[in-house]
Amino acid sequence: MSNNHDDKAMEILEKAIYYAQEQLEKRQKFQPFAMVLNENGNIDTIENSIKDSNECYESLGETVKGCIAKDNIEIMVMVVDTLIPDNFSKEVPNSIRVHLEERSQIDKKIAARFLYVPYTLHKVEEKILTKLHIPIPVGFPAEYIVNSK
Repeated sequence: MSNNHDDKAMEILEKAIYYAQEQLEKRQKFQPFAMVLNENGNIDTIENSIKDSNECYESLGETVKGCIAKDNIEIMVMVVDTLIPDNFSKEVPNSIRVHLEERSQIDKKIAARFLYVPYTLHKVEEKILTKLHIPIPVGFPAEYIVNSK
């Protein structure tokens, strides 16, 4: 993978994590959302109004699949507020989970990653602040950006 792909992946990851962090500080939770980066370098945010988190995430997945089918999506992330599985972390249970897939990784066996970003909320005077902890990466085969062979 070229440095440009690494830079673009980092850009979309940062944008997604900071957006989630902003929502946590405003509402102490956030609805699932997705971001896609197309071949022109544009990042689009995809949200919906479904209140149930699981249904919202599933619907976002279908929307992302549609985007990938009609556009040349280079990188996609789907983001959800979730608990970290016990076998990864017991100290901080809450996390921003980012599902990352990149077209440049399409031929690799482990082409996708979950990045669990543990967080804690802290009240400082009248503001809620989000402390992000060290991310936990987990690799797995891609689900969305796949070869169409």
